[in-house]
Amino acid sequence: MRRLTWTVAIALGFVAFGFRLIDVRDLSNDHYMHLAWAQQVLFGEVPGRDFVDPGLPGMYALSAIVQWLSPGPFSEAALSCALLGVAAAITCVVAADLTGSLFFGVLAAIFEILLYPRLYSYPKILVPAVALLLIQQYVRRPGRREIVLMAAWADIAVLLRHDLGIYAAVGTGVALAWTHWGDIRHAVRALAEFAAAVTSLMVPYVAFVQWAEGLPQHVHQALEFAKREAHQRFLTPPPFAFISDPRGLAAWSKVDSAVFLFYAAHLLAIGALALIVTRRETRTERSPAIGAAFAMFVLYLVVVLRHPIDSRIQDVAALLAILGAWVLNDLLHRSAHRSVAAIAGLVLAVAVTAVSVASLWDLGNIGLRLQETRVTDGVDTMRRTLEGTKEAGTEWPWPRFWPAGELPEAVRYLNACTSADDEVLLTWAAPEYYYFARRRFGAGHALFLPPDAFTSRDDQDLMLARMRAERIPVILINETRAKEFADAYGEVDRYLRQEYAAAGRFQIRDGSEISIAIRRDLKPERTYGAERWPCGFDSRAASKTASIMLEGSAMPLPAMSNAVP
Repeated sequence: MRRLTWTVAIALGFVAFGFRLIDVRDLSNDHYMHLAWAQQVLFGEVPGRDFVDPGLPGMYALSAIVQWLSPGPFSEAALSCALLGVAAAITCVVAADLTGSLFFGVLAAIFEILLYPRLYSYPKILVPAVALLLIQQYVRRPGRREIVLMAAWADIAVLLRHDLGIYAAVGTGVALAWTHWGDIRHAVRALAEFAAAVTSLMVPYVAFVQWAEGLPQHVHQALEFAKREAHQRFLTPPPFAFISDPRGLAAWSKVDSAVFLFYAAHLLAIGALALIVTRRETRTERSPAIGAAFAMFVLYLVVVLRHPIDSRIQDVAALLAILGAWVLNDLLHRSAHRSVAAIAGLVLAVAVTAVSVASLWDLGNIGLRLQETRVTDGVDTMRRTLEGTKEAGTEWPWPRFWPAGELPEAVRYLNACTSADDEVLLTWAAPEYYYFARRRFGAGHALFLPPDAFTSRDDQDLMLARMRAERIPVILINETRAKEFADAYGEVDRYLRQEYAAAGRFQIRDGSEISIAIRRDLKPERTYGAERWPCGFDSRAASKTASIMLEGSAMPLPAMSNAVP
């Protein structure tokens, strides 16, 4: 039976991989944060020492390896799809083991696949699934080897994303305590061995962090980066949008589907807790993994799940599917004893599951995505579709993969007019520019996060020290959001206005005006394109050149040029 379960699970994993890969059209702009950091590593920059490490070293290290082997967004998409496929396969095995039913394992995996997590969210899906698989192995055969494996996975989770390591460790701790419940000596020994293994295996990374930047600075930067998401926490439950629309249910949208899944997830947590508390047998082989799944699920609901709900509800896909499968199966078994409460609970659970499936189908646009796979058109059509995607994602400048609209000409400009040894700088959060231009980012920041993150004098002094040591010939300034940047990073803004002269302007998709500013001690050797943007730089002064280039243009001089003497 276990061999059959793994065979079916692996098949589902391949289906999930193929379904996601053939449907790839582009990557979301958030995905390019990881690619910008990965590219920085490939340029020889050291995390922490040369640029801010946000606490995702394993994630962008994986991306760096893949980009080294095959540059371009397609290889990154393939990596993400493959790991989501692995997660789906493991979800099937874990759910089948928890329920004792391959049917429920398959349902859980399909639910996870159809919830359609964003590609860059693969660590949030993979980490709890693998943690539960290792817990199940330990429960079947408790031993030091199994503890070391669980500890190693918790450390890998830390590297993928620091907080994921905490969730994996908490879930494992719950499982160890549950496994040895009633035997304090064995429970304490197992927990101590797990803690010792986690600590010892983590020593090389901790030593690297201490060497690169120091542990206090690393913690500070991780906390500062977390401020970016602080305003996205749920202080109150999200409302249904259709309620305030006069059309009523006819106005149901994808946001409403996501909000329903939000409430369904919280209802599942309450139902799972009730079933755990009322279980007649709490020392079964499956109980530790159930407790671990519940503990991690609660942490996900409290910490990971946030605004915007229609793109974040997918982050709980693995735990939602696994715990949901167990609740349905448990209620089914209890209702077989003709318990009125169990039958009522089962009816409610089935109803919520049915609406949840309809909601995820709507939220993920699954009907359209299935059409886009071109399965009904035959294998040759699917192969040509995949080859076209691969070609678009491997031949620079990869315009089809630009996350929003047409590829800006500024991307080609940065690549053509700066050297591979140069850095560039953007004053707003758009890390995709660095990746598509194939240039490293300056000041140690792939994106600035006003109004709260990295705004202290010490943080700005570190940015300025890095910029003075770097060669940044070109910066792109978001003039529309210039006040927001200046208010948050006053010292950096003054430095930029003093050291750079505006020499061009363009507009991005959201309507923001962007200025191209050139460092004053550099002189352009030529111009680029119809706009005659300065291009190629030596070490002579650039201020007069930039001004001359703008004299014959109807373009108004950007605000930054007011600082020109």
